Amino acid sequence: MRKTYIKICLIAHFLMNAVVIGAYWGDEGKGKIVDMLAANSDWVARFNGGDNAGHTIVANGKEVVLHVVPAGMVQGKNVAIGPDVFFNPKTFFADYEGVLKAGFRVNGRILIDERAHVIMPYHIALDAGGEASGKLGTTKRGIGPVAKDKASRTEDITICDLVSPGLREKIKAVVAAKTAELVAVKAIEKAADAEKYAEAAYAEYAPYAEKIRPYVGSCAYELNAALDSGKTMLLEGAQSTLLDVVHGTRPYVTSSNCTAGGAAANLGIDLRKFKIIAVVKAYPTRVGEGAFPSELGNYEDAKKEKKGETLTAAEKKNAVDGDQGLLGKWIRQDGREFGATTGRPRRTGYPDFVALNYSAMINGVDEWAITKIDILSGKPLKAVVAYEKDGRKTTRFPFKLEGWKPVYGNREYFWNAMAESEIKAAVAKGYDALPGGMKEYIRDLVIATKTPVSMVSLSPEREITVTKDVLKRTMEYLR
Repeated sequence: MRKTYIKICLIAHFLMNAVVIGAYWGDEGKGKIVDMLAANSDWVARFNGGDNAGHTIVANGKEVVLHVVPAGMVQGKNVAIGPDVFFNPKTFFADYEGVLKAGFRVNGRILIDERAHVIMPYHIALDAGGEASGKLGTTKRGIGPVAKDKASRTEDITICDLVSPGLREKIKAVVAAKTAELVAVKAIEKAADAEKYAEAAYAEYAPYAEKIRPYVGSCAYELNAALDSGKTMLLEGAQSTLLDVVHGTRPYVTSSNCTAGGAAANLGIDLRKFKIIAVVKAYPTRVGEGAFPSELGNYEDAKKEKKGETLTAAEKKNAVDGDQGLLGKWIRQDGREFGATTGRPRRTGYPDFVALNYSAMINGVDEWAITKIDILSGKPLKAVVAYEKDGRKTTRFPFKLEGWKPVYGNREYFWNAMAESEIKAAVAKGYDALPGGMKEYIRDLVIATKTPVSMVSLSPEREITVTKDVLKRTMEYLR
């Protein structure tokens, strides 16, 4: 009891400081939530991942997709890229230019941690040509190979190395050590070409070093100093909980820590000063390979789809009548579930309360932020309440998810699409104005995870989000 009371007091005291993480396998719409909350933050810091992630932000009728730069840049905030971010300088500057091109001003400070690891050309070559990329369904952005170098400790190149006078020699030494691998994936034709390859890599990256030098510093020192001086802070994660390198569905995971605890460890800050908001899409999606118990349809069929395909009235009727493959396609197309980084179709599934309960537990989630619930309008759905395998049933999220089948609850959820006037009314009037079926779904999610909801997004637009009375009403479900 005392621990819970202390946490409540700390959350109340540091109300403006928050960690935003994803609850499922990613693509929950974290970018929008971070963009919203950034309005009340002095700093927005990215604590993990690389440019294999994409945060899509829609504001003032403009869309921006960010891969490395924290979403707070769109709000003109100070932004930081932490030491556990895998940094591709080319992507960083593309993000920066994208923000400017969309008409937003970059008013805040930019901080890039000197400990962050740099994605080099050979990392991308090794990822694209390696066996693991195909088996695991990676984005081929070099994330796995750079994480491997980080773990090896002898072949890694950090931001500190990038801006140091010894960069050329460091690259030469690393390429020499990797020559056999690079020849194997045909990045280098023969071993004798290794030095030429290293020189080309240096020539490409040396200009980036000069451009980012003014931004380089220590997140641990500077962010803690900002907190001590009363500045407010938002920490954003890439990927999501079930892709965490430790707690996720291995081996189909990313190469960094995606949980709220990872934010504190990666940035070197005190998590007790933050409340934890987990973004939960109203339905889970998954990109690439890996077990997905509540999947609607199958991945092979999803791979054949192209963005913008529409379902006929007959297909929609069949989906309502129980065709799960068509229901999955309907959700995918209405939700524009195609990767912001790769364009790959995302697999869609029924809501999974077992996975969300696990996510709430290991992150210490204080509040859910629900996104894309509008996409489920007009579509019948049910929720996973347990898993079953070989006659065994469990409500725990298994370490090895393969072979487990979903057990669904008895309730079916349904609500009609909201008219534009109803959406505007819900934003103005608050939680009670949401459709009854939607609130039934939210209630069961809250009860299953013992975690209230603080916001409900009804559109990609920043302004179309219901916050009034949401936390108050959903906390009542826990009494």
